[in-house]
Amino acid sequence: MSIPQPSANRTDPPSPRYYTPGARLRKLLMIVLGLTIFVMSAGDLWPALRLVCFGTRATAEATRVIKSRPGSADQIITDTAALTAATESVDRSYSFINEFQFQTSDGHVVTARPSTSGLAKPLFPLIDEEGLPTETIVYYDARHPETAIFPKTMSTWFAPCVFAFLGLLCALIGSFLFYWADKPIELPHLPTESEIKRLH
Repeated sequence: MSIPQPSANRTDPPSPRYYTPGARLRKLLMIVLGLTIFVMSAGDLWPALRLVCFGTRATAEATRVIKSRPGSADQIITDTAALTAATESVDRSYSFINEFQFQTSDGHVVTARPSTSGLAKPLFPLIDEEGLPTETIVYYDARHPETAIFPKTMSTWFAPCVFAFLGLLCALIGSFLFYWADKPIELPHLPTESEIKRLH
């Protein structure tokens, strides 16, 4: 009985090649950096979240705007005409600080300011579109009513939320890369010139 001979054109499949990413330390530092940014941003966000979840809600009414600049006396503005005249369209060195008043559950009147101010104009007008004093929602600590936040002010949430998200994303990507750092990854086979010719 004759033994079949291997075909002259037959070639063994190429042995697979592997790549190990490595660089565990850099990927670990990426995780640490992401977690650090997340924790710091969450720390900035926590006081506002605490008041929204556990504080007391009230309606605050705009009472005046303070136009302020370092080295200059503050200008107290209490009416819309004076506020319009005081608005700066070019000079950005002034800060326009809103002041609100709200009444606590036990009847005390508290004055509060948002955590940020406007540059060209205040964040809130003194009078709304209906000609009434501008009102907004405020959450305050019942034991310390002067500790209050204005949840409708974008700056209360925007920067801490963005940095918390970026920090968490950085930590997750770093964790994924760290997991695969020492694991061999099979590389796809790229056909050689002779293999391409045989296919044709």
